[in-house]
Amino acid sequence: MKEIIKINFGSSSENFDEVIEMNGHQIHIRSLGVNYNVDIALDLIRRYSDECDAFALSGFILDIKLKNETFSHQVVKRIKEAAQGKPVLDGNMLRKTAIPWALRRYLEVDKHFLSNKTIAFYTGLVQWSYLSFFEDLQCPMVFGDLYFSMGIPASIKGLEGLETFLKINSPFLTRLKIDKKVSRDFSASYTQNKIMQPFFDADIFFITESQLKFTQLNDLKGKTVIVDRLDKENEDKLFNAGADKILNLFPPDTHQPRLSSSVIEAILTVTSESIGLTEEDILHNLQKTQIRPQLITTGQHHHQDDRFAFIIHPLAKSQIAQIPGLDFLKKSPLLDFAETIASKVPGYHYCKISGIKSEFSGKEISGDLYLLPSTPKMLLNRPTEKVYESLTTICELAHKRGAKLIGLGAYTKIVGDAGVTVNKRSPIPVTTGNSLSSAATLWAASYGVDKMGLVSKNGTSYDGTCMVIGATGSIGKICAKILAKQWKKIIVVAPRPYKILELVEVLKHFAPESEVVGTTNPNKYSSQCDLIITSTSAQGERVLDINLVKPGCVICDVSRPFDISLDDAAKRPDILIIASGEVDLPGDVKIEKTIGLEGETVYACLAETALLTLEGIFESFSISRELAYEKVVQIDRLSRKHGIRLSNIMGHTGVITDSEIASCRKLALKKVES
Repeated sequence: MKEIIKINFGSSSENFDEVIEMNGHQIHIRSLGVNYNVDIALDLIRRYSDECDAFALSGFILDIKLKNETFSHQVVKRIKEAAQGKPVLDGNMLRKTAIPWALRRYLEVDKHFLSNKTIAFYTGLVQWSYLSFFEDLQCPMVFGDLYFSMGIPASIKGLEGLETFLKINSPFLTRLKIDKKVSRDFSASYTQNKIMQPFFDADIFFITESQLKFTQLNDLKGKTVIVDRLDKENEDKLFNAGADKILNLFPPDTHQPRLSSSVIEAILTVTSESIGLTEEDILHNLQKTQIRPQLITTGQHHHQDDRFAFIIHPLAKSQIAQIPGLDFLKKSPLLDFAETIASKVPGYHYCKISGIKSEFSGKEISGDLYLLPSTPKMLLNRPTEKVYESLTTICELAHKRGAKLIGLGAYTKIVGDAGVTVNKRSPIPVTTGNSLSSAATLWAASYGVDKMGLVSKNGTSYDGTCMVIGATGSIGKICAKILAKQWKKIIVVAPRPYKILELVEVLKHFAPESEVVGTTNPNKYSSQCDLIITSTSAQGERVLDINLVKPGCVICDVSRPFDISLDDAAKRPDILIIASGEVDLPGDVKIEKTIGLEGETVYACLAETALLTLEGIFESFSISRELAYEKVVQIDRLSRKHGIRLSNIMGHTGVITDSEIASCRKLALKKVES
């Protein structure tokens, strides 16, 4: 039987003596508290050095390795001499390997958990061995070591600052008397100063189980805490400090609750088949466990509304005059100049949207709208990196206001890689809203075609021809996939021939029963089409000759600004031209300021952000230019579940009434007959 002696530098009241089974071995563990008396610790180590296979130290770190230097406390040499060659483990190697491993495992579930979050460590020196993990993720770090170790209420920023602190203070720290830990009160009034504030402003706080026992916590309201292990007493302590969430990296085994990191490291050492424990050995053992980090949400914040955020921007330079303080530009020759100047203004909080309430669960949420004062022209002509920076800054503002998800509206999701880079840099998940935009577009298209009643149907399939202009874009491509399943013939249009050829092959495989045609020229086939969906980034430029379009055709215009101009629409009263599906959110919805739509109607991409929040799905649901067919189906189902509905069918000048649709149908039939 393997023998391990745990020397606990803390209280002897926590002594225990038991036998456990691990890795196929029976292991006898004795924990002996020394009440911070070094002489007693050394006597015990000498006494048991002939009887045990390894020593485990609790409450004491042997070495701090800093790049090419190693800092050891003056007692370390005496401990190693007393052990007479027996391994002395402090759990540092285990923590160095296991904590990043556990965090990576949790990030597989919540990949935004650490994104752009500032991490505060009550004492970074104890965590030094795995701080590089956070550095690799580009997490800003701040440390409380000056106060924790020396009682000086000041914070240390970044790893370089911590390294400088250690080098300057190593003579003091390595000779610091090992005595009963002095409780550090991070809530004390004298710590509330400017040089300590960066520590308190952090998003996430990292503390170990042993540190929790003698640390008086600061106000953690709305904060997340990471802890290596957590018992009920410390969990209550964190909750009482106001912590919003607690990530317990290593929930204790109910059968072996007393195994500290130093004891586990000692067990792995004495049961290892190789000579000397390695990080590979630790990883191998971790992979065999069923350990999964546990996120605990505190009861006191459980009933708070989930919040979302959404970014809007002016769709034309005329809308710049609607920005508060700029109304004098409405008829000014300076409007062009104002368009350029406005694009340099940082995004800001525009208004609040509230009263969104699920018809399924009764859950109520609210959101914040942020305005980036750049028109499509400015967004597309501005350096992509600058746009990314502006959007990321808004994401950070939204995170600080409590948003759990943010949506990109209009051209903010077209610039660059369609949200991928912004999502990587954002502290909260980002969605483009294009899944619901696609679904709502198809709702509106089906409604218009059915209302016109000019295309025969076989069940749910249309015996006619549809066209998608901008078919290789995010919304266009997924609409083309779904329409190919519903229409006898589909024509897909985009400016790049090779992309069209690729899409045609995909659609033929996806919907072999449909006839698929690809082209770069919509005018060649527009006279055949019963439905045309336009989804381009043409910024109002003409995408087809309206005079060639088939009478009675329904054109569903997804683009903002519209692809079909008001002048072109006026030329063809026999064609039903509708905006893509704007929607109504469930509940008594209130929007504090205008977003360019009538009443409380919202854009479908905004509605997706709200819908995901209602469902509690805080993830990058719609991202990049490749939308998943399954996600559009899922978002369609969720919309029906929570009560999101197609709004009134809109045209260029407002709501399109049933009588207007009937008039359009009559004119179309008359033109066909003539």
